[in-house]
Amino acid sequence: MLVSVLMFSCRTAKQVVTEKDIPLMTEHKLLKQIESNRLNDSTLFAKRIEVSFTDGENSDNFKASLKISRDSFMQISLTAPLGIEVARILLTQDSIKFVDVYHKKYFLADYDYFNQRYDVSLTYDFLQNIFTNTFSDFTLLDESNLRTKRYKLDRTEMGYKLWTVDKKNAGKKLKKFYKQSGSERDEIILLQEILIDPTYFRPLSMSLKDLNEGVGISVRYENFVRFGEELFPEKMRFTLFSKKSNMDLNLKFQRMEFNVPVEPNFRILSKYKRMEL
Repeated sequence: MLVSVLMFSCRTAKQVVTEKDIPLMTEHKLLKQIESNRLNDSTLFAKRIEVSFTDGENSDNFKASLKISRDSFMQISLTAPLGIEVARILLTQDSIKFVDVYHKKYFLADYDYFNQRYDVSLTYDFLQNIFTNTFSDFTLLDESNLRTKRYKLDRTEMGYKLWTVDKKNAGKKLKKFYKQSGSERDEIILLQEILIDPTYFRPLSMSLKDLNEGVGISVRYENFVRFGEELFPEKMRFTLFSKKSNMDLNLKFQRMEFNVPVEPNFRILSKYKRMEL
């Protein structure tokens, strides 16, 4: 491991370079290593994030900041290139709040809203895990089941790959979606793959794919660097993919601090109008 040596007080990124050796390991031992190497900081404050979005036809670039108080709240603020805030999102254990500052609109719901409207199950813990580079399972609602779920384990050139194939009943919204795309399905077959770095035992990528339809979602973590004393991926790449198109959201973290005081600062002005997603 080669680490650029900077003063302790400097919070800019220091890239970590390593040569990987992939020894044999059991699933049980790997999961124990993953658990012991997870981030346990009480707070995370990403002061500057470069954000890019593209869907194949349109693209946008923003700057953002991210505050996380573990098991309490996550707040994301998006600003346009000229530094004007255009949106703010606040996630807590029981609610999702979003303000579109530019259009003076807001959205307010609990996590069950997405399950009822789109057949998409979300929890605060799952989203917190995604944004803190923590091992998570796309197919489980109850994260405590991670300890008992069985995975198949392969070694690859990049690291350890944990994977599962699950059959799930399609809800009404998914049945409607598949019918519109020319397929009538009551059951979906989901392939989940989680790639683990063999040195840091942190996720390099996590993905979930419908094997029949080729529809899925993935998140990739790239370029692990030192921010102060903590190791964290400099880049996160989110992709929604299908046979016809992709949507990509890329985050590049530039200034980060851990275990510093963070507080939510979120308000909805009375002149804003409520909207539905």
